Amino acid sequence: MAFKKGLFKTSIGRKNLMAFTGLFIIFFLIIHLIGNLILIIPNSFFPIEFWNNVANVHDMYNAYSHFLVHFWPVTIVAYILYAAIIIHVIDALLITLKNKKTQGEKYIIADNSTSSWYSRNMGVLGVFIGVFIVLHMAQFWLQYKILKIEHDLYHLVIATFKIWWYVLIYEIGIIALGFHLVHGIESAHRSLGVYHQKMMQIVQLIALYFSLVMAILFAIIPIILYFK
Repeated sequence: MAFKKGLFKTSIGRKNLMAFTGLFIIFFLIIHLIGNLILIIPNSFFPIEFWNNVANVHDMYNAYSHFLVHFWPVTIVAYILYAAIIIHVIDALLITLKNKKTQGEKYIIADNSTSSWYSRNMGVLGVFIGVFIVLHMAQFWLQYKILKIEHDLYHLVIATFKIWWYVLIYEIGIIALGFHLVHGIESAHRSLGVYHQKMMQIVQLIALYFSLVMAILFAIIPIILYFK
């Protein structure tokens, strides 16, 4: 009971939960990015069929997708990820509502001149990311894994990123994700006990450059595929 109370009832518990789920989601994003980068590998990289009849990007990406869908440990991790995202969202809402309730009018008139724009608008960024995730999963995860409407994920991705408005939505979602990551990584380390000024300066630099690299790499994939 004490564990449950500490995890879900106190502000510290909720912030720790937010930190752990957020860091797990970041781990997934890294793996997801590595897989997506397959899409922009030049076909000249495949001079011969070097593995399991893989002779081009089409074959390699579909083999990668098939592995993710049919390898049961990955399926377990995927469901843990879904749970982490849901908990992360609910926890964020609870923390926001709690802050507004306890601070009242002070929350509105507080001096935010020293805080960054994205830290003051994490809720708005979160909404953009949430809409982006729903559209993204409906377009790919639902059609390929659940409904099994499309059996060739590579062709589905290529066809989707030939639609200019979907590319635009994707880019907006990635920009929101980049800002969210910068603040989220900083906040997660504070929640987990990193308060020393020099350490936080290092964390802030890591958060900034990591988020920038992730956002750029995610963003260039649909652009390259659109013009390819």
